[in-house]
Amino acid sequence: MHSRKHTTTRQHTATRMRTIHLISCFLLLLLPIHLQAAGGDTIKVSLRANAQQDRIQLRWAVNSPSAWYFTNKNGFTLVRYTIMRDSTVLETPEKITIAHVLKPQPLDDWQHIAQKDNYAAIIAQALYGEDFQVSGGQSNISQIIALSQEQQQRYAMSLVAAEMSFPAAMFAGWGYEDYTVKKGERYLYQIVPLHTTTKQQVEVGASYISLSDYSEPPRPLDFNAVWGNGSVLLTWDYKNMLHYFNAYHLERSEDKQHFTRVSKTALTNIMGSDRMFYTDSISNGKTYYYRLQGVTAFGDAGSYSDILSGKGTGSLVYVPFIKQAMPDGTGGVEITWEFDERGNSEIKGFELRQSVSVDSAFTVAVANIPPVLRTLRYANPLPEGYLTVAAIPHEGEERESFPHLLQMEDSIPPAIPKGLKGYVDTLGVVHLNWDKNSEYDFYGYRIHRGHTKGEELIPLNDVAHQSNTFTDTINIHNLNAKVYYAVAALDRRYNQSALSEVLELEKPDVVKPSPPYITRYESTAEGIRLEWVTGRDETIRSFRVYRREKGSSEAVQVAITDTAAVSYTDASVVSGTNYIYYVKSATKSGLESDASPEIAVKSKAKDTGADITQFKGSRQNGIVLTWQHNIDNIRSVSIYRREGEESLSLWREVESSQRETADLTAKRNTAYEYMLVIKDRQGKVYSKNISIK
Repeated sequence: MHSRKHTTTRQHTATRMRTIHLISCFLLLLLPIHLQAAGGDTIKVSLRANAQQDRIQLRWAVNSPSAWYFTNKNGFTLVRYTIMRDSTVLETPEKITIAHVLKPQPLDDWQHIAQKDNYAAIIAQALYGEDFQVSGGQSNISQIIALSQEQQQRYAMSLVAAEMSFPAAMFAGWGYEDYTVKKGERYLYQIVPLHTTTKQQVEVGASYISLSDYSEPPRPLDFNAVWGNGSVLLTWDYKNMLHYFNAYHLERSEDKQHFTRVSKTALTNIMGSDRMFYTDSISNGKTYYYRLQGVTAFGDAGSYSDILSGKGTGSLVYVPFIKQAMPDGTGGVEITWEFDERGNSEIKGFELRQSVSVDSAFTVAVANIPPVLRTLRYANPLPEGYLTVAAIPHEGEERESFPHLLQMEDSIPPAIPKGLKGYVDTLGVVHLNWDKNSEYDFYGYRIHRGHTKGEELIPLNDVAHQSNTFTDTINIHNLNAKVYYAVAALDRRYNQSALSEVLELEKPDVVKPSPPYITRYESTAEGIRLEWVTGRDETIRSFRVYRREKGSSEAVQVAITDTAAVSYTDASVVSGTNYIYYVKSATKSGLESDASPEIAVKSKAKDTGADITQFKGSRQNGIVLTWQHNIDNIRSVSIYRREGEESLSLWREVESSQRETADLTAKRNTAYEYMLVIKDRQGKVYSKNISIK
């Protein structure tokens, strides 16, 4: 009896292995998405938590094939810390070891779950199979996939299978459901590999969660269908929903009441694209209904999408053909086309369409042309463009003729260009731009220039300029202070518009103005006040005040005043700070003078009473740091850390509203020093140090 049982088990196992082989070949396509590179002897565990209404679900994975082999052999310990209860942070977190050893179940126990779950069978084969060489002879898959080591195959295939089946992941010791959790409490979970050696570095997995984090999985986004001849292409958003779903169930119905899944296994993205696609074969003329449901990595199904409905339709066999399009001498055109009369009963009619080019979109010029007509007069054709005739069927896709070129007689020029603007830079380069013309037959522009107001402008280009921007070069050292430009538009027949409005441009200043001289300065409660005098240069249009902190080489511009103002009070200074000031003159074009002689002045100190009122730390699971302060307008909050005899270095940046943080990497029996640094938006720095032994 015992022997027969084992014989039956081996036969069943052989059958299951053939099924596993087929699914494994499919999962191989997923490997580039899930494989991660391992670094040295480090065992890194990634932990993911999911809140349900009555439990917390946990999933974890290691970072390399060697770590996978090691942890499967020795297992994990799952630890939970209660951090908060009823919105109060516990001074000493409550530690509970939920599971002392979590590791894969023995081979004999896998049979019942593997019979119902193909992904569980794959994991069992990866863990216990004597041979795991996935091959397909000379198939495309075997040519594409080149995994060099069997252990790498076992690791990668089991990782993907566990992602598709949470019950199988739990059976393998890579998942857990905690039903001992309570409402109002917040937990920190840690998953720790067992029996690590001194040579192996371990990065434990951790996750912070509570039952209040539970939320219903959302509905799939952007579910669409494209109905064709005997098929429908269904597509939906994958990238933006990846945080929630890693697979989907697509269901079809013929009566909108009874839906069946199109695939026994959930659909997943094997291409890594932003969207998912599925093509289903259907019968033309029959209405089908589809809906979509997302599935999380923990096996939870979300809400159904909206239902899509439609029919497959056949293609129209007959295609129209334009024989000729002749101008009639009155501005219109007479179009004649061919279309097999056997197709008259299959169409609702024709549409005449036109476009400025073959590559541009065609718009409807005449709609609802009766099916029996083959000639049409159109009164408003484009001066130059393309025509098509489309046959519109009762059902299915339309058929459109090849584009036919039409050129009408044209003597009307394009509109006069508008919005001409420009400037001359200090090298004498003129930069012009204007509004672009939008005529169908627009071709380009002709740019004109003059050096004296009122003179006839001379064209600069013989060949039409295609862009609505233009660059010119002039002599900025001659006696003319200004230069003049205008633009004309051309169509394809070289009909030219009148000139645009003439643009007058001033040439830039090339000689720097004289610098100012600061005659008086003082530090007041309102800030630092400066007064200065300057020369009588007519080109001066403004004064620019610069400031830098003493000891710094970087100056900032704090003010720009017009020539009527020869004083300025800098109210943006930080109290009790030494500053260096200087002033420059500037012309209309922005040419600055040399800097005035610098002056040094210290701002008056202001005491706001702001400070860090409390900064302390305690050893719990690691070191928990808490602090209090009354500082406003915070720019940044930084924490520096010193471990043992090491130097103090930046450890963490936190939010301005935060009042606590935890150092989970702190070692026992090691002294630490922490420094809290808060900087406000005025540049003032507040700091406080603590030592933890």
